[in-house]
Amino acid sequence: LWLIPNLISLDAPLVALIWAWMFAQTWRVQWVNYNIYFLLPAVVWIIYILDRALDNQTSKGERSKVSSRHLFHHQHWKWLRLFTALLFGFCIAIVLQLPIAIFAHAIPVLGLVFIYYFLALFSGGTTKEPHIGKNLIAGLTFSYGVALGIFFFRPSSFWFDLLLKTPEMWFFAGLCACNITAIDIWEASRASAEKEIKGYYGFTLTVPLLILTFISLHYAINGDEYARPFYFAIMIAAGLLQIVNRFRSRFSLDALRVMADAALIVPAPIFWVYMQYLR
Repeated sequence: LWLIPNLISLDAPLVALIWAWMFAQTWRVQWVNYNIYFLLPAVVWIIYILDRALDNQTSKGERSKVSSRHLFHHQHWKWLRLFTALLFGFCIAIVLQLPIAIFAHAIPVLGLVFIYYFLALFSGGTTKEPHIGKNLIAGLTFSYGVALGIFFFRPSSFWFDLLLKTPEMWFFAGLCACNITAIDIWEASRASAEKEIKGYYGFTLTVPLLILTFISLHYAINGDEYARPFYFAIMIAAGLLQIVNRFRSRFSLDALRVMADAALIVPAPIFWVYMQYLR
């Protein structure tokens, strides 16, 4: 039962919803169109479902190369396809109710999604080797997409300001890239029988997590008071990912996938408590 949210790809929409709320609190956005909180998880879910379908297609039917999630999507594709089509219609209905100006902000994220699918199509599908470039694009796409709906409702906001003037978006992008890469690294490490290779993979994830943690600490100490809980949340999530990475050999790959996403959810209540203290 604990694996079901991961199998049906509900974990990523939940992470998106939680961090969108955290962006809103950090940037002190007074009002957000409530449709954003319906549209964001729906779009994320559709993208993930299509990504699983693409992976299954590029695996050329070799079921041994895919995860439990991919197998689940392959076995239930008929119903998932129907629900995706209905959800897509729901998204169109919501989009028609949003301000026209938001589409200018959405152009970069649409471009990033296209680049991601292009890389996914030509990166070997579900091979065990980590695809760092694809994961960096995926992390940036996810972070930009989550922050977009919130940032748009800031006064005098322009889409390029989200890229140039919001370090929070970039820190979350780095965290997402580490989260996605962690899954690839744990799969590759599990597939290798050599201790040196396993150690190398673990070190490859440890370094960016440490860098992300120390830079977040710097911003938390020297940055805006209301941004401090956000950077602490980044640090907590990065620390939890490193703990899972350290003890990865004790858990199954399915459990590791769930814990990797849980690491991005656990900081939310701590963030909320800190924000209550600031108020």
